[in-house]
Amino acid sequence: MIRIHKPATAPPKLTTEGKKKTAEHHTEYLANPIDYQSGTKTFNFSSSIYNHPSVKKALISAQQQKCCFCERLVGNDGDVEHFRPKSAYSQNKKLEKPGYYWLAYDWDNLYLCCSACNQRQKKNLFPIADTKKRAHLNNYDIVIEQPLFIDPGKEEPSKHIGFRGEIPYAIRGNKKGKTTIENLGIDRNILNDVRLEHLQKMKIIYQLIQIAVEDLDNQELQQLAQQAKENLEHAVSDQGELAAATRASVHDEFELFL
Repeated sequence: MIRIHKPATAPPKLTTEGKKKTAEHHTEYLANPIDYQSGTKTFNFSSSIYNHPSVKKALISAQQQKCCFCERLVGNDGDVEHFRPKSAYSQNKKLEKPGYYWLAYDWDNLYLCCSACNQRQKKNLFPIADTKKRAHLNNYDIVIEQPLFIDPGKEEPSKHIGFRGEIPYAIRGNKKGKTTIENLGIDRNILNDVRLEHLQKMKIIYQLIQIAVEDLDNQELQQLAQQAKENLEHAVSDQGELAAATRASVHDEFELFL
């Protein structure tokens, strides 16, 4: 997981149709709050708004085609994920209704996410530090909630999650890093395997660069080393798949300053 920089201006689809739909949902809720809390009534969310091609395209561009959580490339195959769940939320296992319905079309609440992270890991989970501060209406201040999931669009994940090789860990055991890793499956076996394979390739690239330093007269080797360095620079950039783990290895293991 790395910091995501989305454009400050939301796609027009969200600020026009999305804003109108949000007002409708709020009116509906205020007219029958008990029914929505019990689940007797549900909101008719419009995926054609929050999942509109213009919205998805903007997310794909801002996130370099990567999943906001695991950093694997997904591109157009990714889901438009609601950071704060729109229909219902869960602190642990119990499902509570309604969810953050007023954020269904909110640009700050939307990310591109792979189906594994979205549908099999996060689902409706949204734990916060103090459940008494849970926002239930659009006039509540969500800033005071203190989510236990890292919001990559608003904070720097590397302050909470580090890597020892391919394995993620919560820095100094911090609760936000631990909760994010465990509940979003950042340490699931298949991801660890993918990161391990990726880092092994990065190490070979690094070793080629080091060998080239010892043989500056070999022009062919120098050309290959330059290409290798460019590949490594890309790998640690925001565009690089699994950039967080790669950056940690470059800093801690490879000792290479690009």
